[in-house]
Amino acid sequence: MNFIHSKEAGRFLAWLADSDFKGCINATSYGSVSLTDIISYVEGKTNRRAIFAVEGDEAPYNGTPEYSMDLSKAVERGFIFSELDRWIYNLLDLYINNYYEG
Repeated sequence: MNFIHSKEAGRFLAWLADSDFKGCINATSYGSVSLTDIISYVEGKTNRRAIFAVEGDEAPYNGTPEYSMDLSKAVERGFIFSELDRWIYNLLDLYINNYYEG
Protein backbone atom coordinates (compact mmCIF):
# COMPACT_ATOMS: atom_id res chain seq x y z
CA MET A 1 0.00 0.00 0.00
CA ASN A 2 1.00 3.60 -0.51
CA PHE A 3 0.85 6.21 2.23
CA ILE A 4 1.48 9.93 2.58
CA HIS A 5 2.36 11.76 5.79
CA SER A 6 -0.26 14.31 6.84
CA LYS A 7 2.28 17.16 6.73
CA GLU A 8 3.32 16.16 3.24
CA ALA A 9 -0.32 15.96 2.15
CA GLY A 10 -0.84 19.50 3.45
CA ARG A 11 2.31 20.73 1.71
CA PHE A 12 1.15 19.06 -1.51
CA LEU A 13 -2.33 20.61 -1.33
CA ALA A 14 -0.85 24.07 -0.72
CA TRP A 15 1.53 23.57 -3.65
CA LEU A 16 -1.35 22.38 -5.84
CA ALA A 17 -3.52 25.36 -4.88
CA ASP A 18 -0.79 27.70 -6.14
CA SER A 19 -0.55 25.88 -9.48
CA ASP A 20 -2.71 26.13 -12.58
CA PHE A 21 -3.15 22.34 -12.75
CA LYS A 22 -6.62 21.02 -13.52
CA GLY A 23 -7.61 17.38 -13.41
CA CYS A 24 -6.73 14.29 -11.41
CA ILE A 25 -3.36 14.02 -9.73
CA ASN A 26 -1.89 11.52 -7.26
CA ALA A 27 0.10 12.18 -4.11
CA THR A 28 1.94 9.63 -1.98
CA SER A 29 5.36 9.08 -0.52
CA TYR A 30 7.78 7.06 -2.64
CA GLY A 31 7.69 3.39 -1.75
CA SER A 32 5.14 1.02 -0.36
CA VAL A 33 4.69 -1.21 2.64
CA SER A 34 2.59 -4.32 3.06
CA LEU A 35 0.27 -5.07 5.94
CA THR A 36 2.50 -8.07 6.63
CA ASP A 37 5.52 -5.74 6.96
CA ILE A 38 3.65 -3.50 9.42
CA ILE A 39 2.42 -6.43 11.51
CA SER A 40 5.91 -7.98 11.60
CA TYR A 41 7.44 -4.66 12.66
CA VAL A 42 4.93 -4.14 15.48
CA GLU A 43 5.30 -7.74 16.63
CA GLY A 44 9.07 -7.30 16.79
CA LYS A 45 8.83 -4.04 18.74
CA THR A 46 6.26 -5.32 21.24
CA ASN A 47 7.39 -8.95 21.53
CA ARG A 48 3.76 -9.96 21.02
CA ARG A 49 2.07 -11.86 18.22
CA ALA A 50 -0.85 -10.48 16.26
CA ILE A 51 -4.14 -12.27 16.83
CA PHE A 52 -6.22 -12.98 13.77
CA ALA A 53 -9.89 -13.84 14.12
CA VAL A 54 -12.11 -15.43 11.50
CA GLU A 55 -15.30 -13.84 12.82
CA GLY A 56 -16.15 -10.20 12.28
CA ASP A 57 -16.93 -7.90 9.37
CA GLU A 58 -15.10 -8.26 6.09
CA ALA A 59 -12.54 -5.48 5.63
CA PRO A 60 -13.28 -3.20 2.65
CA TYR A 61 -9.91 -3.81 0.95
CA ASN A 62 -9.73 -7.60 1.38
CA GLY A 63 -8.84 -9.16 -1.94
CA THR A 64 -7.68 -5.88 -3.46
CA PRO A 65 -4.67 -6.48 -5.70
CA GLU A 66 -1.37 -4.69 -5.13
CA TYR A 67 -1.06 -1.32 -6.77
CA SER A 68 1.03 1.82 -6.64
CA MET A 69 0.18 5.36 -7.61
CA ASP A 70 1.62 7.14 -10.63
CA LEU A 71 3.24 10.35 -9.37
CA SER A 72 4.48 11.54 -12.75
CA LYS A 73 2.03 14.46 -13.11
CA ALA A 74 3.14 16.00 -9.82
CA VAL A 75 6.84 15.19 -10.27
CA GLU A 76 6.89 16.62 -13.81
CA ARG A 77 5.53 19.86 -12.36
CA GLY A 78 8.24 19.99 -9.70
CA PHE A 79 6.80 18.48 -6.53
CA ILE A 80 9.25 16.35 -4.55
CA PHE A 81 7.79 13.55 -2.43
CA SER A 82 9.47 11.97 0.59
CA GLU A 83 10.54 8.34 0.92
CA LEU A 84 8.04 6.27 2.91
CA ASP A 85 10.81 4.45 4.78
CA ARG A 86 12.06 7.76 6.20
CA TRP A 87 8.93 8.28 8.32
CA ILE A 88 6.56 5.28 8.45
CA TYR A 89 8.51 3.31 11.07
CA ASN A 90 8.93 6.41 13.25
CA LEU A 91 5.16 6.86 13.10
CA LEU A 92 4.61 3.23 14.07
CA ASP A 93 7.06 3.71 16.96
CA LEU A 94 5.09 6.74 18.12
CA TYR A 95 1.87 4.73 18.28
CA ILE A 96 3.61 1.77 19.93
CA ASN A 97 5.19 4.01 22.56
CA ASN A 98 1.96 5.94 23.24
CA TYR A 99 -0.56 3.11 23.24
CA TYR A 100 1.23 -0.15 23.95
CA GLU A 101 1.37 -1.21 27.56
CA GLY A 102 3.85 -4.07 27.55
